[in-house]
Amino acid sequence: MKTKLFTLAFLLSLTLIKAQTWISYNESNGLGHNNVQAIAIDANGTKWIGTYGGGISKFDGTNWTNYTVNDGLVCDFVRAIKIDVFGNIWIGTDGGVSKFDGSTWQNYTTIDGLSNNLVYAIEIDANGVKWFATNMGVSKFDDTYWTIYTTINGLANNIVTSMAIDNTNTLWFGTWGGGVSNFNGSNWTTYSEANYVHAIKAETDGTLWFGTATGIKKFDGTTWSNYSTTNGLALNNVYAITIDAENNKWFGNSAGVLKYDGNNFTTYNTNNGLIGDIVNTSVTDNNGNVWIGTMDGISLYLAAPNTIKENSKTYVISLFPNPTQDKINIDSSINITGAHFSIVDPTGKTVLEGILKNNEINIQHLEKGIYTFSLKAKDVYTKKIIKN
Repeated sequence: MKTKLFTLAFLLSLTLIKAQTWISYNESNGLGHNNVQAIAIDANGTKWIGTYGGGISKFDGTNWTNYTVNDGLVCDFVRAIKIDVFGNIWIGTDGGVSKFDGSTWQNYTTIDGLSNNLVYAIEIDANGVKWFATNMGVSKFDDTYWTIYTTINGLANNIVTSMAIDNTNTLWFGTWGGGVSNFNGSNWTTYSEANYVHAIKAETDGTLWFGTATGIKKFDGTTWSNYSTTNGLALNNVYAITIDAENNKWFGNSAGVLKYDGNNFTTYNTNNGLIGDIVNTSVTDNNGNVWIGTMDGISLYLAAPNTIKENSKTYVISLFPNPTQDKINIDSSINITGAHFSIVDPTGKTVLEGILKNNEINIQHLEKGIYTFSLKAKDVYTKKIIKN
């Protein structure tokens, strides 16, 4: 295990944070390998980065820690990472699956029940069951027993390259040559509208986005929509998808990353801040920042600073976590106790309002979806929040 301090560069990045949109990291900073295939963020905001050839890199914002086969990882060629509710890190590689609880490693291969050692994607359902997309079907693991699903059971194709779970706990499997299959625990359904699927992302309302070799496919449960170079994509081959706190969709391909606001595409590449043009993965953190993994390292796209005015001065304010499941925390450089807040649903209905007594709002009772949060001091601050 190798640990490298990043204090100086981190302090510099804080100094520059208001002057730039992008911060990048590579092997020179402490990353285990520049080819980044997967990124996951734990409950503490620590980033777990899967590299193809350098194992796992952990980044807490200051320090880098790298884990390889010498530490217990099953294989240094990592393709997928998922974190369960207990904080265990599940890692899919070219040589099987590793589970890391922060101190102990446990490895699983075909000998244990995995359908194939080449693991492309990992998902964890609402019941805590782990699902692994492999080069030979799908493996389900309930921490005791393994179950394998293939074309014999109803899967469209045994090469399963991507996965997602929607708002009904239905699993979606993107295959390489057989379309998309979904599984509700009992029945299988296959769609041919999306094929050769690299990535799947489910929105809180159940809408699904598919990154494929022939462009982006969107499915709202009834209608399929297509986006390609004719709509503004730089290239049709889409490898990665994430959705930020403002509900912008980010699509990664081999020409950079594109931000889609629902109407227009904005392209980012090495000409305007991205560390590498071949984008393999992307995630959004609790502050709405987008972490983008490329063949040349990681680029962090900083969300626009949130501000509120008081006595003609501008102060920074932030909401976290976002997306969230139960509560919103408010961090402000001024005292906002006593300020009026409101939360409005997409129809314009106010679903929650009141006076801030502390910097925390419970939204556990709200349905999943996208809301607008407003805070009134001398000025009115608004922010989109996602309940998932």
